[in-house]
Amino acid sequence: MSLAFNPVGVTIAVGFAIGLAGTLGWMLRVPPPAPRGATSTVRSVEAIRKVLVPILDLGASVRAVELAARLNQGHKAEMVIVYVHEIPLQAPLVMPEKDPRIQRALDAAAFIATQHAIEPRTKVNVARQAGHRIVEIAREEAADLIVMGISYQNRPNEGPLGRIAEHVVRNAPMEVVVDRVPKQKVAMIPTDQLTDRVSST
Repeated sequence: MSLAFNPVGVTIAVGFAIGLAGTLGWMLRVPPPAPRGATSTVRSVEAIRKVLVPILDLGASVRAVELAARLNQGHKAEMVIVYVHEIPLQAPLVMPEKDPRIQRALDAAAFIATQHAIEPRTKVNVARQAGHRIVEIAREEAADLIVMGISYQNRPNEGPLGRIAEHVVRNAPMEVVVDRVPKQKVAMIPTDQLTDRVSST
C-alpha cells in the first residue's frame, strides 16, 4: 500500500501542530518570579480602607481629593475630608463663624469625590495647632492614608512643606502622601452650581 501526501494537507497539519504546541506552552509556562517586595507593596495598597484628606490650601487641597480618589479606584476605601480652624492662644477655642471660602472648598472636594463613586464625610474642627489636630483626627478615624495638597509658597522660618504639612509628615503613624502643586496649576473650582452632597459630622 502506498500513501499519497497532499502538500496542502501536510502544511495545514504542520501549522496546526505548531499552533497547538504554542498554546500548550503558553498555558503551562511558569510565570517569572515577582521582584522582592513587589507583592507585599501591591497588597499594602489594596489594604487601604480609609483615606483622610486635610484641607490646607483652598486650591491645592481640592486637587488632593482627586489624587486620593484615583489612588482609591478599585479599593472602595472611605474618604474623610477635614478642615481645622487654627485659633490663636489669646482667643477662646470656639468654632468661628462659617467661612464661605472654606465651605466652597469642602463642596468642591466632596463633588470631586462623588465623581469617583465615593461619598465622603467632612469634619470641621478647631485647634491651637492644625497639624496636631489633623494627626489626632487621623488616629481617631483609624485612617490608613493621609493625602495632602500644598502649593509652592516661600514662608519665612518654614520648611518647603509648610508648618502644618511638616508636622503631619513627621508625626502621623500612617502613610502620608504630599502633592506639592505648582503655583500656576492651583485654581479654585467654581462651586456656585454644585449641589450639597456632603454629610457633615
